[in-house]
Formats: sequence, C-alpha cells, structure tokens
Amino acid sequence: MLSEAHLRDLRAYHRALGDVTRMRIVQLLATAGERSASEIQEHLHVSQPLLSWHLRRLRRAGLVSTTRTGREVRCMLDRARFAELHERGFRTLMNPAQATA
Repeated sequence: MLSEAHLRDLRAYHRALGDVTRMRIVQLLATAGERSASEIQEHLHVSQPLLSWHLRRLRRAGLVSTTRTGREVRCMLDRARFAELHERGFRTLMNPAQATA
C-alpha cells in the first residue's frame, strides 16, 4: 500500500511539472546545467516575480535547489530526485493493485 508521504511526493512532482514554464526551467537546467535566476529569466522571457514563483514550486517538489551568493541566486536541477520520482510514478502507474491495496 502506498503511504500518504509517497502519494504527497508524487502529487508535488506532477504538479511541479504540470506547467509549461516549469517544464522549460527543468529542461534548461537539465541540458545547460546550473544557471543563475537572471539567466533563466532572460532565456525564458518571464518576469522576475513569475520566475521566483515557478522556482518556489520546483523547490518545494524537491526538483530544484537554489543557493544565494550575495544578490545572485544559482539554480540547479536535482537529477537524482527527479529520476527517483519519475521511477516511483512509473511503478505506481504500472502496478495499480499497489495503489488500491
């Protein structure tokens, strides 16, 4: 049987990826590596407050980590966490008996 924590993690993961802008942020960090928030903002052509909101959703899901150096915020994709949640979601979908037990 799936625990509440397990389901909560999967829900946060799928909600975080449920927006085109957040998917673009994840794609940029996956392909280009660590980037500053201002670099992401310029690349995606979004406002700073909107980018901060999207990054907060990704951080809460555990997909992106940020570090602050002075005024600069650096963002990095947590590849291990992303792979873990992706695999967990796949296993849950492929084994529906586990979800209802």
